[in-house]
Amino acid sequence: MQVLEAILALFLAFLSAFNIFDRPNEVPPTQTNEIFEYLEYPEEAIKPLSSAGLTVASFTQRADDDGDELYVNAQGYQDINGIIKSPYFTVHVEEKRIPVYAATVFVGTTQKGALHSFCEIYVDTIRDINLDFQLNTHGFIMNSVTVFPRSANINPMFLNTVLNERITELGTYTFVFNGDDQEHGFTLFVRELVDEEKEIEQYKAQYGENNVIVMEKGVHTAPCYNLFGYSNTVIYLKRGAYLLAQHKYDINNETDDMNDATKTDRAEMNAGQLPMGLTRTPYLNFNCCNNLKFVGNGAIDLSHLDRRERRGIIFAYANNIEVNGIKIINSPEWSFITYDCENLTIKNVDIFGYRQNSDAFAICNSRNVTIDNSFCRSGDDLFDVKAAGGREEAISKNVTFTNCTAWNGKARCFGICGEVYKDIKDITFKDSSVIFHDATWNADRIPALAIIVENPGGSIDNVTFENIDVYRASGRAIACLIYGDTVENFSISNVKYKNIHYTAPLANKIASNGKPNSIQVEFENVYASGSKITSLNTNQFEYDSYANITVK
Repeated sequence: MQVLEAILALFLAFLSAFNIFDRPNEVPPTQTNEIFEYLEYPEEAIKPLSSAGLTVASFTQRADDDGDELYVNAQGYQDINGIIKSPYFTVHVEEKRIPVYAATVFVGTTQKGALHSFCEIYVDTIRDINLDFQLNTHGFIMNSVTVFPRSANINPMFLNTVLNERITELGTYTFVFNGDDQEHGFTLFVRELVDEEKEIEQYKAQYGENNVIVMEKGVHTAPCYNLFGYSNTVIYLKRGAYLLAQHKYDINNETDDMNDATKTDRAEMNAGQLPMGLTRTPYLNFNCCNNLKFVGNGAIDLSHLDRRERRGIIFAYANNIEVNGIKIINSPEWSFITYDCENLTIKNVDIFGYRQNSDAFAICNSRNVTIDNSFCRSGDDLFDVKAAGGREEAISKNVTFTNCTAWNGKARCFGICGEVYKDIKDITFKDSSVIFHDATWNADRIPALAIIVENPGGSIDNVTFENIDVYRASGRAIACLIYGDTVENFSISNVKYKNIHYTAPLANKIASNGKPNSIQVEFENVYASGSKITSLNTNQFEYDSYANITVK
Protein backbone atom coordinates (compact mmCIF):
# COMPACT_ATOMS: atom_id res chain seq x y z
CA MET A 1 0.00 0.00 0.00
CA GLN A 2 2.82 2.42 0.82
CA VAL A 3 4.41 1.69 -2.58
CA LEU A 4 1.11 2.44 -4.35
CA GLU A 5 0.69 5.66 -2.39
CA ALA A 6 4.24 6.69 -3.30
CA ILE A 7 3.63 6.00 -7.00
CA LEU A 8 0.36 7.96 -6.86
CA ALA A 9 2.09 10.88 -5.18
CA LEU A 10 4.81 10.94 -7.85
CA PHE A 11 2.17 10.80 -10.60
CA LEU A 12 0.21 13.70 -9.13
CA ALA A 13 3.41 15.68 -8.73
CA PHE A 14 4.19 15.08 -12.40
CA LEU A 15 0.77 16.34 -13.46
CA SER A 16 1.08 19.37 -11.20
CA ALA A 17 4.48 20.21 -12.67
CA PHE A 18 2.86 20.54 -16.08
CA ASN A 19 -0.17 22.45 -14.75
CA ILE A 20 -2.64 19.94 -16.18
CA PHE A 21 -5.10 19.66 -13.30
CA ASP A 22 -4.11 22.49 -10.98
CA ARG A 23 -7.04 24.76 -11.97
CA PRO A 24 -10.74 24.05 -12.43
CA ASN A 25 -12.59 25.20 -15.54
CA GLU A 26 -13.91 28.30 -13.79
CA VAL A 27 -11.14 30.24 -12.11
CA PRO A 28 -12.20 33.44 -10.28
CA PRO A 29 -10.73 36.57 -11.84
CA THR A 30 -7.38 37.62 -10.47
CA GLN A 31 -5.24 40.68 -10.91
CA THR A 32 -4.09 41.09 -14.51
CA ASN A 33 -0.46 40.18 -15.03
CA GLU A 34 1.57 43.24 -15.98
CA ILE A 35 3.23 41.53 -18.92
CA PHE A 36 0.06 41.04 -20.98
CA GLU A 37 -3.35 42.50 -21.65
CA TYR A 38 -6.27 41.07 -23.61
CA LEU A 39 -8.98 41.97 -26.08
CA GLU A 40 -12.40 42.64 -24.58
CA TYR A 41 -15.33 43.91 -26.58
CA PRO A 42 -17.93 46.18 -24.93
CA GLU A 43 -20.77 44.37 -23.18
CA GLU A 44 -23.40 46.24 -25.19
CA ALA A 45 -21.96 44.73 -28.39
CA ILE A 46 -21.74 41.11 -27.27
CA LYS A 47 -25.29 40.12 -26.39
CA PRO A 48 -26.10 36.60 -25.16
CA LEU A 49 -27.84 34.39 -27.69
CA SER A 50 -30.66 33.91 -25.22
CA SER A 51 -31.44 37.63 -25.30
CA ALA A 52 -32.52 37.19 -28.93
CA GLY A 53 -34.26 33.88 -28.32
CA LEU A 54 -31.50 32.01 -30.14
CA THR A 55 -29.54 28.82 -29.57
CA VAL A 56 -26.14 28.00 -31.04
CA ALA A 57 -27.92 25.85 -33.65
CA SER A 58 -30.38 28.54 -34.70
CA PHE A 59 -27.59 31.14 -34.81
CA THR A 60 -25.24 29.09 -37.00
CA GLN A 61 -27.93 27.72 -39.31
CA ARG A 62 -28.13 31.17 -40.90
CA ALA A 63 -24.93 30.21 -42.68
CA ASP A 64 -26.36 26.93 -44.03
CA ASP A 65 -26.46 26.64 -47.80
CA ASP A 66 -30.14 27.15 -48.62
CA GLY A 67 -29.75 26.05 -52.24
CA ASP A 68 -30.72 29.44 -53.66
CA GLU A 69 -27.64 30.81 -55.40
CA LEU A 70 -29.07 34.32 -55.61
CA TYR A 71 -29.95 34.65 -51.96
CA VAL A 72 -27.67 32.16 -50.26
CA ASN A 73 -26.75 33.44 -46.80
CA ALA A 74 -28.36 36.75 -47.76
CA GLN A 75 -30.13 38.20 -44.77
CA GLY A 76 -28.58 40.73 -42.43
CA TYR A 77 -30.24 39.89 -39.16
CA GLN A 78 -31.04 42.63 -36.68
CA ASP A 79 -31.57 40.62 -33.53
CA ILE A 80 -27.93 40.10 -32.57
CA ASN A 81 -24.44 41.16 -33.66
CA GLY A 82 -21.90 39.00 -35.45
CA ILE A 83 -19.59 38.30 -32.49
CA ILE A 84 -20.83 36.27 -29.54
CA LYS A 85 -19.22 34.72 -26.48
CA SER A 86 -17.89 31.30 -27.38
CA PRO A 87 -19.94 28.44 -25.95
CA TYR A 88 -17.14 25.95 -26.57
CA PHE A 89 -14.07 27.29 -24.77
CA THR A 90 -12.75 29.06 -21.72
CA VAL A 91 -9.17 30.34 -21.62
CA HIS A 92 -6.81 31.29 -18.80
CA VAL A 93 -3.49 33.05 -19.30
CA GLU A 94 -1.28 33.21 -16.23
CA GLU A 95 -4.35 32.10 -14.22
CA LYS A 96 -6.33 35.07 -15.49
CA ARG A 97 -9.53 34.17 -17.30
CA ILE A 98 -9.85 36.13 -20.53
CA PRO A 99 -12.84 36.45 -22.90
CA VAL A 100 -13.28 33.98 -25.75
CA TYR A 101 -15.45 35.11 -28.65
CA ALA A 102 -16.91 33.39 -31.72
CA ALA A 103 -18.14 34.31 -35.19
CA THR A 104 -20.18 32.34 -37.69
CA VAL A 105 -18.32 30.54 -40.49
CA PHE A 106 -19.10 27.86 -43.09
CA VAL A 107 -18.05 24.21 -43.39
CA GLY A 108 -17.85 23.00 -46.98
CA THR A 109 -18.05 19.29 -46.26
CA THR A 110 -21.43 19.64 -44.55
CA GLN A 111 -22.67 22.83 -46.28
CA LYS A 112 -23.59 24.07 -42.81
CA GLY A 113 -22.74 26.99 -40.59
CA ALA A 114 -20.45 26.66 -37.59
CA LEU A 115 -18.63 28.82 -35.06
CA HIS A 116 -14.98 29.80 -35.05
CA SER A 117 -13.77 30.86 -31.61
CA PHE A 118 -10.92 33.24 -30.86
CA CYS A 119 -9.23 35.32 -28.22
CA GLU A 120 -6.43 37.86 -28.39
CA ILE A 121 -3.68 38.80 -25.96
CA TYR A 122 -1.09 41.57 -26.11
CA VAL A 123 2.36 40.84 -24.76
CA ASP A 124 5.11 43.10 -23.50
CA THR A 125 8.06 42.21 -25.75
CA ILE A 126 10.64 44.10 -23.71
CA ARG A 127 11.12 40.94 -21.68
CA ASP A 128 11.09 37.31 -22.78
CA ILE A 129 7.62 35.96 -23.52
CA ASN A 130 6.76 33.03 -21.27
CA LEU A 131 3.05 32.74 -20.55
CA ASP A 132 1.06 29.85 -19.16
CA PHE A 133 -1.91 29.21 -21.49
CA GLN A 134 -4.77 26.90 -20.55
CA LEU A 135 -7.73 26.08 -22.76
CA ASN A 136 -10.81 24.22 -21.54
CA THR A 137 -13.34 22.73 -23.95
CA HIS A 138 -17.07 22.52 -23.30
CA GLY A 139 -19.35 20.02 -25.00
CA PHE A 140 -16.60 17.92 -26.57
CA ILE A 141 -13.35 16.22 -25.61
CA MET A 142 -9.96 16.37 -27.28
CA ASN A 143 -8.60 13.15 -28.74
CA SER A 144 -5.99 14.92 -30.85
CA VAL A 145 -4.78 18.49 -31.35
CA THR A 146 -2.94 20.06 -34.31
CA VAL A 147 -1.68 23.62 -34.01
CA PHE A 148 -1.07 25.85 -37.02
CA PRO A 149 1.29 26.95 -38.34
CA ARG A 150 2.80 23.50 -37.92
CA SER A 151 6.22 25.07 -38.41
CA ALA A 152 5.83 26.65 -34.97
CA ASN A 153 6.32 23.18 -33.46
CA ILE A 154 3.79 23.73 -30.71
CA ASN A 155 2.84 20.45 -29.06
CA PRO A 156 0.47 21.18 -26.19
CA MET A 157 -0.28 18.74 -23.41
CA PHE A 158 -3.95 17.83 -23.26
CA LEU A 159 -6.30 15.37 -21.63
CA ASN A 160 -10.03 15.15 -22.30
CA THR A 161 -11.18 18.78 -21.91
CA VAL A 162 -8.01 20.49 -20.65
CA LEU A 163 -5.08 21.72 -22.74
CA ASN A 164 -1.91 23.43 -21.52
CA GLU A 165 0.88 25.18 -23.40
CA ARG A 166 3.61 27.76 -22.86
CA ILE A 167 3.36 30.77 -25.15
CA THR A 168 6.85 32.05 -25.96
CA GLU A 169 6.43 33.99 -29.21
CA LEU A 170 4.11 36.42 -30.93
CA GLY A 171 1.97 34.81 -33.60
CA THR A 172 -1.39 33.52 -34.75
CA TYR A 173 -2.06 29.99 -33.51
CA THR A 174 -5.03 27.99 -34.76
CA PHE A 175 -6.06 24.78 -33.00
CA VAL A 176 -7.75 21.94 -34.88
CA PHE A 177 -9.18 19.16 -32.77
CA ASN A 178 -9.76 15.50 -33.49
CA GLY A 179 -8.31 15.42 -36.97
CA ASP A 180 -10.98 17.03 -39.11
CA ASP A 181 -13.33 18.76 -36.64
CA GLN A 182 -14.39 22.03 -38.30
CA GLU A 183 -17.16 22.75 -35.82
CA HIS A 184 -14.81 23.79 -33.02
CA GLY A 185 -12.05 25.84 -34.62
CA PHE A 186 -10.11 28.06 -32.22
CA THR A 187 -7.49 30.74 -32.87
CA LEU A 188 -5.25 32.46 -30.34
CA PHE A 189 -3.85 35.80 -31.51
CA VAL A 190 -0.69 36.83 -29.63
CA ARG A 191 0.35 40.35 -30.54
CA GLU A 192 2.63 43.05 -29.27
CA LEU A 193 1.39 45.12 -26.34
CA VAL A 194 1.10 48.80 -27.24
CA ASP A 195 0.43 51.69 -24.90
CA GLU A 196 -2.53 53.12 -26.80
CA GLU A 197 -2.55 56.55 -25.16
CA LYS A 198 1.17 56.99 -25.71
CA GLU A 199 0.90 55.88 -29.33
CA ILE A 200 -2.00 58.28 -29.98
CA GLU A 201 -0.03 61.18 -28.53
CA GLN A 202 2.90 60.29 -30.78
CA TYR A 203 0.62 60.31 -33.81
CA LYS A 204 -0.80 63.69 -32.80
CA ALA A 205 2.70 65.12 -32.53
CA GLN A 206 3.54 63.75 -35.99
CA TYR A 207 0.31 64.38 -37.90
CA GLY A 208 -1.31 67.19 -35.90
CA GLU A 209 -4.02 66.81 -33.28
CA ASN A 210 -6.85 67.48 -35.74
CA ASN A 211 -5.58 64.75 -38.08
CA VAL A 212 -5.83 61.91 -35.56
CA ILE A 213 -9.33 60.46 -35.32
CA VAL A 214 -9.82 58.16 -32.32
CA MET A 215 -12.68 55.67 -32.00
CA GLU A 216 -13.00 54.87 -28.32
CA LYS A 217 -13.99 51.52 -26.87
CA GLY A 218 -17.73 51.09 -27.35
CA VAL A 219 -20.29 50.61 -30.12
CA HIS A 220 -20.24 53.05 -33.05
CA THR A 221 -23.19 52.65 -35.43
CA ALA A 222 -23.48 54.17 -38.92
CA PRO A 223 -24.65 53.09 -42.42
CA CYS A 224 -21.20 53.83 -43.87
CA TYR A 225 -18.20 56.13 -43.61
CA ASN A 226 -17.12 58.12 -46.66
CA LEU A 227 -13.47 59.03 -46.12
CA PHE A 228 -12.83 60.56 -49.52
CA GLY A 229 -9.58 62.50 -49.74
CA TYR A 230 -8.40 61.89 -46.17
CA SER A 231 -4.63 62.35 -46.25
CA ASN A 232 -1.88 62.76 -43.66
CA THR A 233 -4.37 61.25 -41.25
CA VAL A 234 -4.51 58.55 -38.58
CA ILE A 235 -7.75 56.72 -37.81
CA TYR A 236 -7.23 54.84 -34.58
CA LEU A 237 -9.64 52.14 -33.38
CA LYS A 238 -8.90 51.59 -29.72
CA ARG A 239 -8.99 48.10 -28.32
CA GLY A 240 -12.67 47.28 -27.93
CA ALA A 241 -13.94 49.84 -30.45
CA TYR A 242 -16.84 48.14 -32.23
CA LEU A 243 -17.97 49.62 -35.54
CA LEU A 244 -21.42 48.28 -36.36
CA ALA A 245 -22.81 48.72 -39.87
CA GLN A 246 -26.41 49.96 -39.99
CA HIS A 247 -28.79 48.22 -42.39
CA LYS A 248 -30.32 50.43 -45.11
CA TYR A 249 -31.15 48.41 -48.25
CA ASP A 250 -33.43 45.36 -48.06
CA ILE A 251 -32.52 42.44 -50.31
CA ASN A 252 -36.19 41.38 -50.36
CA ASN A 253 -37.38 44.78 -51.52
CA GLU A 254 -37.25 45.10 -55.31
CA THR A 255 -36.77 48.85 -55.21
CA ASP A 256 -33.98 48.68 -52.67
CA ASP A 257 -32.25 45.82 -54.43
CA MET A 258 -32.15 47.47 -57.87
CA ASN A 259 -28.86 49.13 -58.79
CA ASP A 260 -30.51 52.44 -59.64
CA ALA A 261 -32.03 52.58 -56.18
CA THR A 262 -28.58 53.44 -54.87
CA LYS A 263 -28.87 57.01 -56.12
CA THR A 264 -29.82 57.89 -52.56
CA ASP A 265 -26.37 56.80 -51.52
CA ARG A 266 -24.79 58.69 -54.40
CA ALA A 267 -26.53 61.87 -53.33
CA GLU A 268 -24.68 61.68 -50.02
CA MET A 269 -21.38 61.91 -51.89
CA ASN A 270 -19.75 64.12 -54.46
CA ALA A 271 -19.65 62.79 -58.01
CA GLY A 272 -16.73 60.53 -58.81
CA GLN A 273 -16.06 59.32 -55.28
CA LEU A 274 -17.13 55.73 -55.84
CA PRO A 275 -14.42 53.36 -57.09
CA MET A 276 -14.87 51.71 -60.43
CA GLY A 277 -17.67 49.17 -60.66
CA LEU A 278 -19.50 50.16 -57.47
CA THR A 279 -22.99 51.60 -57.20
CA ARG A 280 -23.17 51.83 -53.42
CA THR A 281 -20.85 53.37 -50.92
CA PRO A 282 -18.64 50.75 -49.25
CA TYR A 283 -18.91 50.63 -45.49
CA LEU A 284 -15.48 52.26 -45.19
CA ASN A 285 -14.65 54.15 -48.37
CA PHE A 286 -11.01 55.28 -48.41
CA ASN A 287 -10.91 56.94 -51.81
CA CYS A 288 -8.08 59.20 -53.05
CA CYS A 289 -6.28 59.04 -49.70
CA ASN A 290 -2.56 59.52 -49.20
CA ASN A 291 -0.26 58.92 -46.25
CA LEU A 292 -2.99 57.42 -44.06
CA LYS A 293 -2.91 54.96 -41.17
CA PHE A 294 -5.93 52.87 -40.18
CA VAL A 295 -4.78 51.12 -37.04
CA GLY A 296 -5.79 49.79 -33.63
CA ASN A 297 -7.50 46.64 -32.41
CA GLY A 298 -11.15 47.41 -33.12
CA ALA A 299 -13.77 45.28 -34.84
CA ILE A 300 -15.87 46.07 -37.91
CA ASP A 301 -19.12 44.11 -37.80
CA LEU A 302 -21.11 44.04 -41.07
CA SER A 303 -23.53 41.31 -40.00
CA HIS A 304 -26.66 43.47 -40.19
CA LEU A 305 -26.19 44.27 -43.88
CA ASP A 306 -28.02 42.19 -46.46
CA ARG A 307 -25.96 40.28 -48.98
CA ARG A 308 -24.34 42.68 -51.48
CA GLU A 309 -25.82 45.65 -49.65
CA ARG A 310 -22.33 47.15 -49.41
CA ARG A 311 -18.78 46.01 -49.73
CA GLY A 312 -16.56 46.17 -46.68
CA ILE A 313 -13.38 48.27 -46.71
CA ILE A 314 -12.12 49.78 -49.96
CA PHE A 315 -8.92 51.69 -50.65
CA ALA A 316 -9.06 53.18 -54.15
CA TYR A 317 -6.56 55.49 -55.86
CA ALA A 318 -4.65 55.62 -52.57
CA ASN A 319 -0.95 55.82 -51.76
CA ASN A 320 1.22 55.19 -48.68
CA ILE A 321 -1.36 53.36 -46.58
CA GLU A 322 -0.91 51.30 -43.40
CA VAL A 323 -3.64 49.07 -41.96
CA ASN A 324 -2.89 47.19 -38.76
CA GLY A 325 -4.83 45.24 -36.17
CA ILE A 326 -8.51 45.27 -37.15
CA LYS A 327 -11.02 42.43 -37.45
CA ILE A 328 -13.75 42.30 -40.11
CA ILE A 329 -16.86 40.26 -39.32
CA ASN A 330 -19.34 38.84 -41.82
CA SER A 331 -19.05 41.16 -44.79
CA PRO A 332 -22.00 40.97 -47.22
CA GLU A 333 -19.66 41.14 -50.20
CA TRP A 334 -15.89 41.55 -50.73
CA SER A 335 -14.39 42.33 -47.34
CA PHE A 336 -11.11 44.19 -47.98
CA ILE A 337 -10.36 45.64 -51.41
CA THR A 338 -7.59 47.70 -52.89
CA TYR A 339 -8.05 49.20 -56.35
CA ASP A 340 -5.36 51.13 -58.25
CA CYS A 341 -3.31 51.79 -55.11
CA GLU A 342 0.39 51.98 -54.37
CA ASN A 343 2.53 51.34 -51.31
CA LEU A 344 0.21 49.57 -48.87
CA THR A 345 1.18 47.67 -45.73
CA ILE A 346 -1.51 45.44 -44.22
CA LYS A 347 -0.74 43.55 -41.00
CA ASN A 348 -2.68 41.64 -38.37
CA VAL A 349 -6.01 42.01 -40.16
CA ASP A 350 -8.33 39.07 -39.50
CA ILE A 351 -11.53 38.24 -41.35
CA PHE A 352 -14.39 35.95 -40.31
CA GLY A 353 -17.47 35.38 -42.43
CA TYR A 354 -19.61 32.91 -44.33
CA ARG A 355 -21.70 34.67 -46.97
CA GLN A 356 -21.24 33.91 -50.64
CA ASN A 357 -18.95 36.48 -52.32
CA SER A 358 -17.51 37.66 -48.99
CA ASP A 359 -13.95 37.44 -50.37
CA ALA A 360 -11.34 38.38 -47.79
CA PHE A 361 -8.41 40.29 -49.39
CA ALA A 362 -8.94 41.29 -53.03
CA ILE A 363 -5.80 43.15 -54.10
CA CYS A 364 -6.77 44.65 -57.45
CA ASN A 365 -4.62 46.66 -59.88
CA SER A 366 -2.26 47.66 -57.05
CA ARG A 367 1.50 47.97 -56.72
CA ASN A 368 3.90 47.47 -53.82
CA VAL A 369 1.54 45.79 -51.36
CA THR A 370 2.40 43.55 -48.39
CA ILE A 371 -0.09 41.52 -46.37
CA ASP A 372 1.40 39.92 -43.27
CA ASN A 373 0.26 37.79 -40.33
CA SER A 374 -3.43 37.76 -41.17
CA PHE A 375 -6.06 35.07 -40.61
CA CYS A 376 -9.06 34.49 -42.89
CA ARG A 377 -12.00 32.12 -42.74
CA SER A 378 -14.69 33.52 -44.99
CA GLY A 379 -17.14 32.77 -47.80
CA ASP A 380 -15.13 33.05 -51.02
CA ASP A 381 -11.53 33.63 -52.18
CA LEU A 382 -9.29 34.63 -49.29
CA PHE A 383 -5.84 35.98 -50.28
CA ASP A 384 -6.33 37.05 -53.87
CA VAL A 385 -4.73 39.22 -56.57
CA LYS A 386 -6.75 40.52 -59.51
CA ALA A 387 -6.41 43.08 -62.31
CA ALA A 388 -9.70 44.56 -63.45
CA GLY A 389 -10.19 47.34 -66.01
CA GLY A 390 -9.17 50.97 -65.67
CA ARG A 391 -6.07 52.97 -66.50
CA GLU A 392 -3.48 51.39 -68.75
CA GLU A 393 -0.89 51.79 -65.98
CA ALA A 394 -3.12 50.14 -63.37
CA ILE A 395 -1.44 46.74 -63.35
CA SER A 396 -0.90 44.54 -60.29
CA LYS A 397 2.77 44.31 -59.38
CA ASN A 398 4.98 43.46 -56.40
CA VAL A 399 2.36 42.03 -54.04
CA THR A 400 3.55 39.80 -51.17
CA PHE A 401 1.56 37.70 -48.69
CA THR A 402 3.53 36.32 -45.73
CA ASN A 403 2.71 34.44 -42.52
CA CYS A 404 -0.98 34.16 -43.36
CA THR A 405 -3.53 31.47 -42.49
CA ALA A 406 -6.44 30.41 -44.71
CA TRP A 407 -9.42 28.21 -43.85
CA ASN A 408 -11.95 28.00 -46.68
CA GLY A 409 -15.15 26.09 -47.32
CA LYS A 410 -16.33 27.92 -50.44
CA ALA A 411 -13.53 28.88 -52.83
CA ARG A 412 -9.75 29.45 -53.16
CA CYS A 413 -7.19 30.16 -50.45
CA PHE A 414 -4.18 31.85 -52.09
CA GLY A 415 -3.68 32.96 -55.66
CA ILE A 416 -4.57 34.94 -58.75
CA CYS A 417 -8.25 34.43 -59.29
CA GLY A 418 -10.46 35.36 -62.21
CA GLU A 419 -9.96 38.87 -63.55
CA VAL A 420 -6.72 39.42 -65.48
CA TYR A 421 -7.65 42.34 -67.73
CA LYS A 422 -4.25 43.93 -66.98
CA ASP A 423 -0.79 42.50 -66.36
CA ILE A 424 -0.06 40.81 -63.05
CA LYS A 425 3.59 40.31 -62.14
CA ASP A 426 5.98 39.76 -59.21
CA ILE A 427 3.51 38.14 -56.81
CA THR A 428 4.59 36.07 -53.78
CA PHE A 429 2.66 33.85 -51.37
CA LYS A 430 5.07 32.70 -48.67
CA ASP A 431 5.42 31.09 -45.23
CA SER A 432 1.69 30.45 -44.90
CA SER A 433 -0.84 27.75 -44.07
CA VAL A 434 -3.99 26.35 -45.59
CA ILE A 435 -5.81 24.50 -42.83
CA PHE A 436 -8.95 23.20 -44.55
CA HIS A 437 -9.87 23.77 -48.16
CA ASP A 438 -13.10 21.84 -48.68
CA ALA A 439 -14.85 23.65 -51.50
CA THR A 440 -15.56 21.07 -54.24
CA TRP A 441 -18.25 22.61 -56.46
CA ASN A 442 -15.76 22.92 -59.34
CA ALA A 443 -12.40 21.18 -58.96
CA ASP A 444 -10.74 23.11 -61.78
CA ARG A 445 -11.87 26.59 -60.77
CA ILE A 446 -11.30 26.40 -57.03
CA PRO A 447 -7.98 24.79 -56.02
CA ALA A 448 -6.33 25.78 -52.76
CA LEU A 449 -3.34 27.43 -54.46
CA ALA A 450 -4.70 29.00 -57.59
CA ILE A 451 -3.82 30.73 -60.80
CA ILE A 452 -7.13 30.76 -62.63
CA VAL A 453 -7.54 33.05 -65.65
CA GLU A 454 -11.15 33.72 -66.62
CA ASN A 455 -10.84 37.03 -68.50
CA PRO A 456 -8.46 38.11 -71.27
CA GLY A 457 -6.39 41.25 -71.60
CA GLY A 458 -3.22 40.97 -69.55
CA SER A 459 -0.52 38.44 -68.76
CA ILE A 460 0.93 36.80 -65.64
CA ASP A 461 4.65 36.68 -64.86
CA ASN A 462 6.83 35.76 -61.88
CA VAL A 463 4.49 34.23 -59.30
CA THR A 464 5.90 32.25 -56.37
CA PHE A 465 4.17 29.99 -53.86
CA GLU A 466 6.81 29.11 -51.27
CA ASN A 467 6.86 27.38 -47.88
CA ILE A 468 3.13 26.69 -47.80
CA ASP A 469 1.49 23.90 -45.81
CA VAL A 470 -1.85 22.63 -47.13
CA TYR A 471 -3.13 20.49 -44.27
CA ARG A 472 -6.23 19.11 -45.94
CA ALA A 473 -7.71 19.93 -49.35
CA SER A 474 -10.86 18.16 -50.52
CA GLY A 475 -10.23 18.86 -54.21
CA ARG A 476 -7.04 20.06 -55.93
CA ALA A 477 -4.21 21.56 -53.95
CA ILE A 478 -2.69 23.29 -57.00
CA ALA A 479 -4.06 24.41 -60.35
CA CYS A 480 -2.70 26.83 -62.94
CA LEU A 481 -5.35 27.12 -65.65
CA ILE A 482 -6.48 29.25 -68.53
CA TYR A 483 -10.15 28.74 -67.78
CA GLY A 484 -12.15 31.40 -69.61
CA ASP A 485 -13.50 30.40 -73.04
CA THR A 486 -12.54 33.72 -74.66
CA VAL A 487 -8.92 33.77 -73.46
CA GLU A 488 -6.46 33.31 -76.30
CA ASN A 489 -2.72 33.97 -76.79
CA PHE A 490 -2.38 34.46 -73.05
CA SER A 491 0.98 34.01 -71.28
CA ILE A 492 1.57 32.63 -67.78
CA SER A 493 5.32 32.52 -67.16
CA ASN A 494 7.82 31.98 -64.34
CA VAL A 495 5.41 30.39 -61.89
CA LYS A 496 7.14 28.50 -59.09
CA TYR A 497 5.76 26.17 -56.42
CA LYS A 498 8.58 25.67 -53.93
CA ASN A 499 8.66 23.82 -50.60
CA ILE A 500 4.96 22.97 -50.67
CA HIS A 501 3.43 20.22 -48.54
CA TYR A 502 -0.14 19.16 -49.26
CA THR A 503 -2.71 16.46 -48.80
CA ALA A 504 -5.37 16.32 -51.53
CA PRO A 505 -7.28 13.59 -53.42
CA LEU A 506 -7.04 15.16 -56.89
CA ALA A 507 -3.98 15.75 -59.06
CA ASN A 508 -2.51 19.18 -59.71
CA LYS A 509 -3.73 20.56 -63.03
CA ILE A 510 -1.73 22.75 -65.42
CA ALA A 511 -3.65 23.36 -68.62
CA SER A 512 -5.12 25.71 -71.19
CA ASN A 513 -8.70 26.04 -72.40
CA GLY A 514 -7.92 24.32 -75.67
CA LYS A 515 -6.85 27.54 -77.34
CA PRO A 516 -3.24 28.58 -78.04
CA ASN A 517 -1.89 29.91 -74.76
CA SER A 518 1.40 29.34 -72.94
CA ILE A 519 1.91 28.22 -69.33
CA GLN A 520 5.34 27.78 -67.75
CA VAL A 521 5.47 26.29 -64.24
CA GLU A 522 8.21 24.88 -61.99
CA PHE A 523 7.77 22.51 -59.04
CA GLU A 524 10.62 22.32 -56.53
CA ASN A 525 10.50 20.31 -53.30
CA VAL A 526 6.76 19.73 -53.52
CA TYR A 527 5.40 16.94 -51.32
CA ALA A 528 2.09 15.15 -51.74
CA SER A 529 0.97 13.34 -48.58
CA GLY A 530 4.57 13.28 -47.36
CA SER A 531 6.13 11.99 -50.59
CA LYS A 532 8.27 14.26 -52.73
CA ILE A 533 7.14 14.69 -56.33
CA THR A 534 10.20 13.86 -58.42
CA SER A 535 8.77 13.40 -61.89
CA LEU A 536 6.07 14.78 -64.13
CA ASN A 537 5.11 11.19 -64.92
CA THR A 538 3.21 10.61 -61.71
CA ASN A 539 -0.43 10.55 -60.74
CA GLN A 540 0.02 14.03 -59.23
CA PHE A 541 -0.39 15.89 -62.54
CA GLU A 542 -2.97 16.59 -65.20
CA TYR A 543 -1.64 18.72 -68.05
CA ASP A 544 -1.91 19.41 -71.77
CA SER A 545 0.39 20.39 -74.63
CA TYR A 546 0.26 24.09 -73.72
CA ALA A 547 1.86 23.43 -70.32
CA ASN A 548 5.64 23.60 -69.87
CA ILE A 549 6.30 21.95 -66.50
CA THR A 550 9.62 21.43 -64.73
CA VAL A 551 9.93 19.21 -61.65
CA LYS A 552 12.94 19.44 -59.33
